[in-house]
Amino acid sequence: MQPCGCVSTLAHTVERAIVLDAAPQEVWEAITDETLLREWLADYVELEPHEGGEVRCRYEDGEERRGEVELVEEAERLSFRWHRSGLGPSRVEFIVDAVAEGTRLRVVETGLPAPAGPAMAAGWAPHLLSLRLALGRLVLA
Repeated sequence: MQPCGCVSTLAHTVERAIVLDAAPQEVWEAITDETLLREWLADYVELEPHEGGEVRCRYEDGEERRGEVELVEEAERLSFRWHRSGLGPSRVEFIVDAVAEGTRLRVVETGLPAPAGPAMAAGWAPHLLSLRLALGRLVLA
């Protein structure tokens, strides 16, 4: 598998995975800490990482996504439902797994309209690569 290869693209579901040279706890912090999320997910992020908490992302192009956290399994799984303009709601799940090389992070987004699936799969790749770079800066600091 390529480091940020598409694992699966099915109608209404996009799954991406990346293996990161970081401990699972560091990856968990990178997906739950607002300051770290701003380094790789969106220009502006609000996240309350507990069930029922708010999620809000605003991107450089002005797009904004809002939603609610549905599930938190400490250091293992975070999922939320968010709404994006013109496409309606989707569910995003981050799954953190320890592997020999560090940590595998899987992102599964469901509820997408079928024609949007391939574009959405491509959209996660730069975010995950930015996450890899952000984690590298944390290790070097």
